[in-house]
Amino acid sequence: MGKTTKTFTYIIGIVMTIAMVGSLILPMISSQVGVGESYLETPQPTPFPEPTMPPPPDTALIDFDSRYLHRSGLFTLGAPTGWSPSSDSSTADELRAGLNNSDAQSVVEFRIGKNHAGIADMEALSAYLDNSWLGHTWSGYTGWDETGRKIIGDDKVQIDFSVRRGRSHLIARQESWLQDGDIYSARVVTAENAAQELKFLLRGLAESVDRLDVYADAPYDWDAYFDNLDKHMVRYPSNWEVTDAAAGLPATIEGDSLVLVVSTVDVALSSEDDAKDWAENWRSGVDALGAEAVDVAGAAGYRVSYRRKTLDGALASGAMVLLHGTDNRLHVANIRMEDLDADLLSVDSAEYPWLAVLDSFRLLPELEVSVN
Repeated sequence: MGKTTKTFTYIIGIVMTIAMVGSLILPMISSQVGVGESYLETPQPTPFPEPTMPPPPDTALIDFDSRYLHRSGLFTLGAPTGWSPSSDSSTADELRAGLNNSDAQSVVEFRIGKNHAGIADMEALSAYLDNSWLGHTWSGYTGWDETGRKIIGDDKVQIDFSVRRGRSHLIARQESWLQDGDIYSARVVTAENAAQELKFLLRGLAESVDRLDVYADAPYDWDAYFDNLDKHMVRYPSNWEVTDAAAGLPATIEGDSLVLVVSTVDVALSSEDDAKDWAENWRSGVDALGAEAVDVAGAAGYRVSYRRKTLDGALASGAMVLLHGTDNRLHVANIRMEDLDADLLSVDSAEYPWLAVLDSFRLLPELEVSVN
């Protein structure tokens, strides 16, 4: 009886061992079924979703009433409703303004370029707008192709483009013409489904540009500060910096060891002596050296030179332009240089080229700027 029980126990142990081994081996065998065939199949890449195009902008909701002032202060243009300033630049040879509407995948852009080549007709302008020039203007895009070009009448060159930015495919049109002795170019980029809206935007952009005549001969590569409340503007080298400013309050601009302050005060001056007295009462230690009457683009006033001694004995020299505005206030542009002892009304301006900053001070009561 004991021997039978022992044999039976061995048999059960062998059966259980076989079952356990089988439970491990059989899944491995079954997982390999068809493996050879799967190795023969070419893996299929996961397709990227195509970029979706936004709906075309509703032109009934777009106007160009908001005025955008370029950083140079040399021109304004109408900012279409929904487009915001994205980039602008100024060099000695070109001014550029760009506004963007990311929801519509659209950019509007305007350029004014110096006509150094003396271009006088549309055939010459079209030749000037070659691949080299166009390639420079499309540098921010993945790729571009010119798809059409024609001369409209005898005053415009029109160029169409297919443009790529990342995986988005866009269309664009540019119109260029000659105006004020310079080369003007308006360009609009939109999604591929917004061709009619593109034409609407391009027409509105081109018609909205307004050059400021008071700066007709001014250098391109200076920046401008415009106070939209006090309605005065001053231009200065682009490497200077506005360090303190707010609409209706004094603004401070600094650069090249110079300090420029523009402000407005409730004072009326009637003579050169009044102008000198006001300058001497502006700060302690100021000695007005001279004054002369001026008329700047129809605004009467005075130009004053002065010397200032600080409490520690250091000298600074400066000059002011004081203009009476239509608002019955006195608008002041005041520039000074530390460690200088000179009568800036008597010096050769070629030796002090920064005095041209004062010459740029203008009162612009009619200028309305919404976007700056």
